[in-house]
Amino acid sequence: MHFLTRQRLHLSLFHPLMKILLSLYILSVGAGLWVATLKYTDRAEWSQPGIEQFVHGSQDSAADPFDNPLAGLDEHNSEGKSRRELVDIAHPHLFSIPIVLFILGHLLHLTRLPTWMKLTINVAAFTSFLATFLLPFVVVNNATLAPLLYASGWTMLISFVLLCIIPLTEMWLGRPGKSGFDAIPRRKGREATDAPAS
Repeated sequence: MHFLTRQRLHLSLFHPLMKILLSLYILSVGAGLWVATLKYTDRAEWSQPGIEQFVHGSQDSAADPFDNPLAGLDEHNSEGKSRRELVDIAHPHLFSIPIVLFILGHLLHLTRLPTWMKLTINVAAFTSFLATFLLPFVVVNNATLAPLLYASGWTMLISFVLLCIIPLTEMWLGRPGKSGFDAIPRRKGREATDAPAS
């Protein structure tokens, strides 16, 4: 927050030690994101029908187990998620992921991207995150909303990748340019008095 209150600040101006620290943080988030995708794809297919089956369950899951004793072992046959399972999944993520997005969003603001693009990426990241972890509570009973859940998952993944790659690139390869991010909007009349003396 201290960095964000300084006028015309850019990630490339950080001390090398700070750059290394922030790079390690971003790479750690990227590693966590990669493992999360592995964890999901190990349990379900990364597609709209796969998400529907994973959360809502398949058509055959309610079949009589005596008709097919191996029905529960079939990877394409799922009973879906219970409300308790969804709560257990969503609860820790709803507390932890916003902190990660908050930090990455701050770093994004210290780049040369246009303001509208920064806003778009941050809003997309937060809304897709909320949709990804809250929509299953609806999809578990209403499978027709599975496409929405699929779209939000992709949006969250893409926004996370952008929030990692853009700050890393700007930090090591970018240049400050003529303007930087200023978290405290200045009035035009006060700009001259607030500007640091050279």
